[in-house]
Amino acid sequence: MAGVYVLGALLIIGMNYQQVIPAFGLIFSEAFSPSAGVAGTGVGAFLMTMMYGVQRGLFSNEAGQGSAPIAHAAAKTDEPVSEGVVALLEPFIDTICICTMTALVIIVTGVWDDRIPTQINISAGAVSYVDEGRTGRLGTGNPPPEIEVRQGIPMEVEGYGELAWNNVPVEEFFTDPDMTMPFTGTIVPGRGVAVDTQGREYGALYGGAVETAAPLTMLGFRRGLAPLGDWGHYIVLFAVLLFGVSTAIAWSYYGDRCAFYLFGEKAVLPYKLVFVVMHFIGAVIPLAVAWTLGDFLLGIVIIPNLIAIVLLSPKVAELTKSYFERKPWLENAEVHRRVLEEKRRKTSGERT
Repeated sequence: MAGVYVLGALLIIGMNYQQVIPAFGLIFSEAFSPSAGVAGTGVGAFLMTMMYGVQRGLFSNEAGQGSAPIAHAAAKTDEPVSEGVVALLEPFIDTICICTMTALVIIVTGVWDDRIPTQINISAGAVSYVDEGRTGRLGTGNPPPEIEVRQGIPMEVEGYGELAWNNVPVEEFFTDPDMTMPFTGTIVPGRGVAVDTQGREYGALYGGAVETAAPLTMLGFRRGLAPLGDWGHYIVLFAVLLFGVSTAIAWSYYGDRCAFYLFGEKAVLPYKLVFVVMHFIGAVIPLAVAWTLGDFLLGIVIIPNLIAIVLLSPKVAELTKSYFERKPWLENAEVHRRVLEEKRRKTSGERT
């Protein structure tokens, strides 16, 4: 999964290598002075963007959660520090390599601020209401009682936020997927409907909206590999599918071991049933709710794990110092070489 994804990303970056340096410049400029989606200025804006980065980074590499050690604890090794060194590679590969490649693909292909024809469900979790402050930055606003729309253009309601999709205001609304028939009427956020001048109600309208998460990445791969054919988005689809399956298997194992340790064998089956039910719930609830729930539960997991890390840090430092002083990997390499040599001699003897 990672190999296919990385190869596709490297191909796109290579085809747009002139844009790589400007892409890094945009990343740093937006981190310190974000143009949209973040309220505040100066240090406040930077802290807000850093908070979002840490939240999403935790989902990417699980650093500090104490989940990966459950898997590493099952490894057979005489040197626990060597297993720790292996574990250190995971955040590096996930966050530094793959996430950076994803960001570069999204930026060099120019899809990061593109508006895509989208079905805007008035009551969907992706709908929000934002205020544009004097600095031009967007912040969370309150939904107005009603939003008047004239020939597709929403009228601003003083003191309230504009209707946004993925935290970016929708500039024009239509009643058809081809976006040829502008909507005229009133959007009622409290009811989650739009009512036109003839009294017809719509649960959803259409408009140009920005993408986010996997759909945005799919768009970047599709456009980046367009010179080679219309198949780039399937790489992301393939990766997301396998990522979902592998994540479900891994976390099922983590929870299984925790339930067994805390409550015994009798707790394993009930845990598995709850685990399966939560998969269904996660698939049907709004994405914003899923992210918020995940952030909250991860915070609960991280707190006791960080306390344990602090308490165990002297022991970790002692073992690590001993490991690098003894350099057991040199001895292991020599043993491995001797074993291979013995196998070659044995194989040559059997042939003769």
